Amino acid sequence: MKRSILGRWLITLWLPATAFAIPAPSTQEFILDNGLKLIVHEDHRSAVVHTHLWYRVGSNNEPPGQSGISHAVEHMVFNGSSKLCSGEGDHILQTLGGSDNATTRNDTTLYFQTLAPHALGVSFEILADRMSTAHLSAAQWLGEREVIKNERSESVDNSHVQRGLEMTLRIASPSSAAGNPTIGWKHDLDRLNVEELQHWYRRWYAPNNAILVVTGGIETEHVKALAERYFGGIARREVPVNKIALEVAAPGERKITQYFAHQPAMLHMLFNVPSMSTQTDPRTAPSLELLRELLAGGRSALLNAQLVHNEALLIAVTAEYNAISRSDELFSITSFPDLEKAKSTDAATQRIWAVIDSLKNAPPALEDLERARTQLIAQQVFKRDELEDHARYLGELEIADLSWRTQQARLDVMKSITPEDIQRTAQRFLVRDRLTTSAVLPLERAHE
Repeated sequence: MKRSILGRWLITLWLPATAFAIPAPSTQEFILDNGLKLIVHEDHRSAVVHTHLWYRVGSNNEPPGQSGISHAVEHMVFNGSSKLCSGEGDHILQTLGGSDNATTRNDTTLYFQTLAPHALGVSFEILADRMSTAHLSAAQWLGEREVIKNERSESVDNSHVQRGLEMTLRIASPSSAAGNPTIGWKHDLDRLNVEELQHWYRRWYAPNNAILVVTGGIETEHVKALAERYFGGIARREVPVNKIALEVAAPGERKITQYFAHQPAMLHMLFNVPSMSTQTDPRTAPSLELLRELLAGGRSALLNAQLVHNEALLIAVTAEYNAISRSDELFSITSFPDLEKAKSTDAATQRIWAVIDSLKNAPPALEDLERARTQLIAQQVFKRDELEDHARYLGELEIADLSWRTQQARLDVMKSITPEDIQRTAQRFLVRDRLTTSAVLPLERAHE
């Protein structure tokens, strides 16, 4: 007979908390004998603990015909294991005042929980059971597939913005699976079978392919002991070689125009660029981060100041670049042109190019660069101030084959970037051979 996880843990909750002086936050990492990496960030300012279990598998690993399989397995592990019935883990954590969720990305599948420190063993027992004994039954897959297809309909198919971006990302990543939607193409979801899911689970869900990150008001040695107790008995397994998703550096200029009813005009400009993990020069990624800030990092940034506020050709503009990534990345500029003033997305594109070219023709003013650098460093510090965000940050570094130990070295490089570095980076990477341009327009303009 199953012994209730909840029943065994509720009896411990009456124990009084031990009074102690709050020590300074500290981070330590350990490798269990079975290969599981454990990172503990001890910070007693928090009354809760966050557990993040990261697997080194995501949509970038998926072969043709199996897009969405990582996300599908993520859904299925909640539907029962040797100790848990379907949905029981969520119920247990909610009863304890905690939460339980998961997400799939290009390079990882992440399971994350928040709960009181005295119930950390509950989190570990649930996560360990799902790692090693998830059922993934055919009957559960029939229902869960419909749940996923409904999720896709709501988040992608019924959103003009997401539909437009989905095809744009596919074109922008011509030589890897990075352009596939994490949730999967609908026609692939329709033909995924439970045997494929079970095989995917057995291939990738192993302790030596996972990182367990714990942050909060916990004792490091206690966390290590719990990890040994609940995860230590899971045998390591051979996992496939996990190749990095690299793109053709300069595949040539690509363009796509899509029309949707009642859709405000949107313009995407995406450049194929390296990440911090795939760069060959350690100054490239921080220079791209600073370029993002200089172009669209606030009201005084170049695109905002010139094209939104001065010329009013754009209603809004943003720039995105994810430096902490295991794979090649995209530097994207997204804008909403005012077609009454700009007349066309081509005209808006030319004005954006003019602003980009100004950074190629002359380096930015040092005071502008310092302002962007101060903003960027402040954002990074603020992002890690919340312990849940810090857990996410530590895990993202590990998945990207970076390390929290080299954080200061990366900051030192950021502080050393010069205006001339910015100019050279713009000249090298913000070029037409690396560009995908996507215009999303109202259907009413399709025949103009």
